[in-house]
Amino acid sequence: MRRIKFIFAFLCALTASFMANAQSEAFLEAIRLYYKNDVRGAYNQFKKVVAQEPDNDAAYYYLHTMLRDTAAATNMLKKAVELDGDNYWYNYALAQDYMAQGKSEQAAEILEKLLADHPKKTNLYSDLIGVYAASKQYDKAMDAIDKVEAKVGPSDILASIRADMLMAQNKHQEAYDFMLQYFNQTRSPRAACFLAQYNAATFNNQEAIKYYDEALAANPFDTEALYGKAHIHRAMGQYDLYFENILPFLGNPDIQPQAKVEYMADVLGQQQFVYTFAPQVDTMMMALYASAPADSSVCSLTSTYLYQRGQVDQALEMARRNAENYPESFNLSFSYPLMQFYSSDYAGAISSASVALQRFPGNIDLLQLRAMSLWQSGDLDGAIEDYKKALDGAEKGSQMQLGIFSALGDLYHVKGDQKIAFAYYDKALKIDDKYAPVLNNYAYYISERYSAPVTKIPKDLKKARDMSRITIEKEPDNATYLDTYAWILHLMGQDLEAKAIFKHAMIHGGKESGVILRHYATVLKALGENDLAAVYDKQAKQLGE
Repeated sequence: MRRIKFIFAFLCALTASFMANAQSEAFLEAIRLYYKNDVRGAYNQFKKVVAQEPDNDAAYYYLHTMLRDTAAATNMLKKAVELDGDNYWYNYALAQDYMAQGKSEQAAEILEKLLADHPKKTNLYSDLIGVYAASKQYDKAMDAIDKVEAKVGPSDILASIRADMLMAQNKHQEAYDFMLQYFNQTRSPRAACFLAQYNAATFNNQEAIKYYDEALAANPFDTEALYGKAHIHRAMGQYDLYFENILPFLGNPDIQPQAKVEYMADVLGQQQFVYTFAPQVDTMMMALYASAPADSSVCSLTSTYLYQRGQVDQALEMARRNAENYPESFNLSFSYPLMQFYSSDYAGAISSASVALQRFPGNIDLLQLRAMSLWQSGDLDGAIEDYKKALDGAEKGSQMQLGIFSALGDLYHVKGDQKIAFAYYDKALKIDDKYAPVLNNYAYYISERYSAPVTKIPKDLKKARDMSRITIEKEPDNATYLDTYAWILHLMGQDLEAKAIFKHAMIHGGKESGVILRHYATVLKALGENDLAAVYDKQAKQLGE
């Protein structure tokens, strides 16, 4: 903001200068392009001006504003200062550039010179204080504060800067004593919060609460005091007082929504706290939402929270409005159909993703989301078409391409075209020959060609065994991968080995799959363990197998 004000002030001064000094047609054309926001055209025109008029200091300044924060921009400004060394605005802008670049010494030199020529400009003192503090010239900074206070009187900002610099020098007690004196003189809420934070840091909680209460007595909506006091109560296990103080903080519409969203996101990440205080957390979320119902980040967090709490319809409606209100936001345009997909509203996800693709044509994430939704709704050809469109934009050899090849292999398998399915699996394995999901599916689909016992082991079944072995080496407790490997061993007549693998699968979730239970029962029958096989057969039927 300071820089915007500075540029505006400079332009006003510069305009007055134009009125007093005739400028060339070339310069005036550059100015016209500049104010039309034709940056490229204005830049090229100003370059022509300085080539034709190397003494035109204003042209160099304008080039500086268009080059922004670069070494070339600073060089342009130096040239303007060289041509008109007494120009306050050129020098001040150069000091600002040096400050932005962390060149405190150069900035201080210019500001000190300007202050000598313009002793009534208190903003120069403020800048000097910042420069001195950044370069740890604390004595000079303190002296500058004294001079500003002599001109404009004490203020919260100057008091805070002084205290911060004392703290930076490890003069903690001196900083505290100074702020205590300042507070006693002014009853400043800002000073009260400093004193509260100091006491909280030294575990003097009651004293900290006392000063937060002083701040709230002066301003009942002081957000720093509400926030600080709330967290002292939380640290002390006084949760009723924590919620009492944090709700006004969350519900204050004057606080930046993003700050409150970050706070609530951190709270929601503390699962035990959310579980223990679910009703209170609900109230916190609603206070946040009520404070900024049109803010996209607030709506996103609230809709996600509602979805996780099982309030799916409300969550979807909020996500829909958010996407419609901010059509330029990809994240919101993607989040809404994604939430529909996870809610099993595949038709809705297809429709919303299609709308979003009109705004973000060819987006790989949206194409894949729509492809998954089409797949779940039974439109295999539509899913294949979208995955192939996504494939066009995927980087060769990337994880994205790997995932798409894998999905296309699965889709063609479902369609019954094993040749194309396996061709896509081969493409995937060229990217990552240890990619377990593809290795498992590829191996299992090969195994479906055979029934036990296989008297002469074919090459493709050996290939399936070798691929499957890799998956269980990578994930030895994955029940699905264990099932595939054990089943292939069964087909090869190695039932004792298969039984051992199945027993391990039972420990790691295998009992939740009817397919795995039926396979295990089959192996047990092959080993003559019919009673135990009947038990697993029964369990498989109960799960629909």
